[in-house]
Amino acid sequence: MHRVSKLPVSLRTALLLIVPVAVGLLAACTPDNNQSTFGTAGPVASDQADLFIFIFWIAVVVFILVEGAVIYASIRYRRRSKSDKLPYQTHGNDKLEITWTIIPVLILIAIAIPTLTDIWEQQNGAPTDRGEVLSVEAIGHQWWFEFRYPDHEVITANELHIPVNRPVGFKLESQDVIHSFWVPKIAGKVDMVPLNDNYLWMMADEVGEYYGQCAEFCGIAHAHMRFRVIVHTEEDFNAWVAGMHTASDPPAAGSAEASGKTLFAGNCSSCHTTNSTAPGSYAQEISSQQARWNGWVSDIENSGIVSAPNLTHFGTRSTLASGIKDLNQESLVEWITDPSSIKIGTRMQDHAAIYKTADGKAKLTDDEISDIAKYLLSLKPGSGTTDQTMGASTGGDVDAVELFTTNCAACHSTGDDKIVGPGLAGIGDQAGNRVDGLSADEYLEQSLREPDAYIVDGFTPGLMPNWEKLGDDSIDALVTYLKTMK
Repeated sequence: MHRVSKLPVSLRTALLLIVPVAVGLLAACTPDNNQSTFGTAGPVASDQADLFIFIFWIAVVVFILVEGAVIYASIRYRRRSKSDKLPYQTHGNDKLEITWTIIPVLILIAIAIPTLTDIWEQQNGAPTDRGEVLSVEAIGHQWWFEFRYPDHEVITANELHIPVNRPVGFKLESQDVIHSFWVPKIAGKVDMVPLNDNYLWMMADEVGEYYGQCAEFCGIAHAHMRFRVIVHTEEDFNAWVAGMHTASDPPAAGSAEASGKTLFAGNCSSCHTTNSTAPGSYAQEISSQQARWNGWVSDIENSGIVSAPNLTHFGTRSTLASGIKDLNQESLVEWITDPSSIKIGTRMQDHAAIYKTADGKAKLTDDEISDIAKYLLSLKPGSGTTDQTMGASTGGDVDAVELFTTNCAACHSTGDDKIVGPGLAGIGDQAGNRVDGLSADEYLEQSLREPDAYIVDGFTPGLMPNWEKLGDDSIDALVTYLKTMK
């Protein structure tokens, strides 16, 4: 038998191997890393980090004792001669066996008590003794996050705004597959499960911007499903809420933004909402998102519509494509031209009509794409003194063609082609025969004021918004224009 008289690896060699590995592992734990669970900025994350550190040091002590005993026994009792004689064999030692049973039990009890205490405290909902609780509904989609503030009737996407030093209670949902909501520096992670609501609360104790991410594999773009958490002072948060209820100022006539607004309405508005500022728009957007989802699920391969981020005041955001890139004119043009160049797997590119091209890029000119980008970047809270309903009656002449282009063309063609809704060729002649007792004018007007009153077979209810807000003059002009379609 081979006699082991010394260690096969020198201490120096071992250190040369261990030190770089240790440094690499420790570098991932730096508190300054955006997604490090150290350097916490909230009580929930702080409690979880303290618990981790407590368990970590217990594990270190156990590791040192166990590995030390193994190393000691390996050296102290190594084979010292070529003899094959077995050493004296012992079987059973009650004291030793009781000891190594009791010690692990005590260790587990020491770990279990603070662990269960933290779990119970964090599962009891947002504390009400630390300030008024802000309620937020977070919905996971492939591959972006939607945020709803039911108490404020605000809806946005991919950038979560919360006030500092105030508890925030989350209702976590998923519209499609399992996601996981995770803000490392402020709170732990909780799964977002379809048809099963989960709950989480967090509180930030420092103003700033923090990273969030989906932490559950959810498909091809999982690694790019991110979001930002912007923590405001209470005053700034209230100003943000007020801004989300203030309509953007209209673009100047003839400007690139005005052109972009028309192009966006005709190509993008069936999936993206840009004006959820008025009373009732919050409920309408929730209904529209569900209708978009229902429309997509009913024909996944061929649907021209899908759930998509709300773009109200998009110009105030700092990131693009769920936190992948900084938002600016250049990155937005790149995104509109070819979303896959930034984030693969987007349903926008799979289903939007403007991407039905040989190379999958938008069938728009460079100038048109630039105009759309400029329009989106201009979407910010305005003066609050103008009527921002697209084409709403203002007492002057109503351009019915412009009205149709900006409000209807994204879903309805003027021919026989189906986009999202039915083609409108011949609607003037057909309308009078749709419902007994209603003339063509009455049917068309009611369809604009109460879109779900009469749904054409094969189309999704709840998708078309209520156009009552356009005003009587605009609705009359639209009815007259629709009747000219042959």
